[in-house]
Amino acid sequence: MASKQLPGLLRTHHCGELRESDIGKTVSLCGWVNKYRNLGSLHFIDLRDKYGVTQLGFEQFKGDLNELKKCSLESVIQVSGVVAARPDTAKNANMDTGLVEIQVTEIKILSQAEEVPFLPHGMVQATEDLRLRYRYLDLRSKKLQDILALRSTTARKTRETLYGLGFTEVETPILYKTTPEGARDYVVPSRVHKGKVYALPQSPQTLKQLLMIANTDKYFQICRCFRDEDLRADRQPEFTQIDIEVSFPTQDYMKNLATEMVTNLFGMPAGFSMEPITYDEVMRDYGSDKPDVRFALKQMIVTDLFKGSAFATFAEVAAAKYGMVKAMFVPTSMGAPARKDIDNLTEIVKPYGGKGVAWFKVENNAVSGGISKFVDANLLNALSERSVEKGDGLWLFFAGSENIVHDCADAVRRHLGKTFNLIDPDKYAFLWVYDFPLFDYDAETNSLHAKHHPFTRPKDEDLDLFFSTDKEKIKDVKAYAYDIVCNGYEIGGGSMRIFDNKVQSKMFELLGFTPEEAAHQFGFFIEALKYGTPPHAGMAFGMDRVIMLLAKTDSIRDVIAFPKTASATDLMASAPSKPSDAQTKELGFSWLE
Repeated sequence: MASKQLPGLLRTHHCGELRESDIGKTVSLCGWVNKYRNLGSLHFIDLRDKYGVTQLGFEQFKGDLNELKKCSLESVIQVSGVVAARPDTAKNANMDTGLVEIQVTEIKILSQAEEVPFLPHGMVQATEDLRLRYRYLDLRSKKLQDILALRSTTARKTRETLYGLGFTEVETPILYKTTPEGARDYVVPSRVHKGKVYALPQSPQTLKQLLMIANTDKYFQICRCFRDEDLRADRQPEFTQIDIEVSFPTQDYMKNLATEMVTNLFGMPAGFSMEPITYDEVMRDYGSDKPDVRFALKQMIVTDLFKGSAFATFAEVAAAKYGMVKAMFVPTSMGAPARKDIDNLTEIVKPYGGKGVAWFKVENNAVSGGISKFVDANLLNALSERSVEKGDGLWLFFAGSENIVHDCADAVRRHLGKTFNLIDPDKYAFLWVYDFPLFDYDAETNSLHAKHHPFTRPKDEDLDLFFSTDKEKIKDVKAYAYDIVCNGYEIGGGSMRIFDNKVQSKMFELLGFTPEEAAHQFGFFIEALKYGTPPHAGMAFGMDRVIMLLAKTDSIRDVIAFPKTASATDLMASAPSKPSDAQTKELGFSWLE
């Protein structure tokens, strides 16, 4: 849909707009010099703006042609002239404006550019550091402008979807109180209250729950969040999330809400539904709670098949308390890796604590290679019965503690998916992962940590376990928690919230908070729970990850206007930077050298 144009611009049209139907019109254009060609008697400039490129000709120009030499690449100019048909020999069917040109009668240099560090539309791609250093030049490229437009459209669709469902958009504070949510806070020293700090919110978690206590009923916000954590390609120290909270929902309502959001943001067909899968099932089948299910290669837990096995390594693991043996079958129809490729899998699992990958091959019901001497007909049949795929292929095995085995199996699965080109880049595959554990359990320290956050509600059927004193039982408590997964990324997640003060107090206790610590950290929230709290639930979508998937790129730096590097620095503005002595004195803090 064409946007409304108000009078008063320096141009009558943009550089991607003119067509044959405009021939004969007198027009004005503004933009950047994309290319200048001096053919002696003929001169041409390709003028570029956000919307496209238009060729300028100077056959009718009565001014001084030497002025064109001042039109260095990336200079900003304004021209007026008449739209004319290009000669047949100069027509360019690959350009939207390739059948016309402007015969310039007037030209004005608005801003002459010095030699730029790189050309945003150049044939040679600049390094990422250089592009981040001069981000405003990189943003002139069509790719990044298209992504900014996509981001804007996604924000609009988000608001339209949630307004249509009766949600109220509410802004919450950026300067807030430090609360533990799994990462370090960014803190802001207070000048007025010396020795005290604000924290930038990791999310508006307690605030949106307070809005439910305050009778807001359905809240959303497209908000900035801040986490001082180790970075990856899909993380930034500041990021944007679509934050949502609802009063009186069931978990089915939250799934339906997530489905409505995904349908509208990703343009899914009518009747679309996310495949539901429990946390236990997804870990069993894929070794990850955010698997890419655009391809198969499911895994199988086969620990029981190796108890008492002649293969001592696996027999020891199978007998251990938290030991696990997992198998993955790669049918020949998917790919047949060479021996060196199989051996290389050791390097794939090493970063995840794996020591190697055991294997054997099957061809015409005969086994060979790897650990085949420990595999008899009974074991082969038992393995085959558990595999969705049958026949000839490669069996891979992972053994050790549960977490390491899951991580290694997931890493190898992802590696094989890429190696064998099993992934359809144009497909979106969604999962609704639910019934997460309430806690992560550390067996060495016998301690519990919140899997989601301290306000996630335990499942009703597990409340007896939750209120027990045995951590071996408590660690098995399930939560009303859920994630939305797409193509191997967690793009959203949330939970039903605790709305009973006894449950909330017990949760703080299990996480190691003393009553005094809980009161200091969350006293305002604990008090609010006393005054009538509706059952409520929420979720948040990572907007940057959503845009990353929609734009079909693999880094959120591509989809943020002014991103940080992997070391959380802004190369363009040289941030972070050390404050002046006057600032530190005024704020009342000093540096530890």
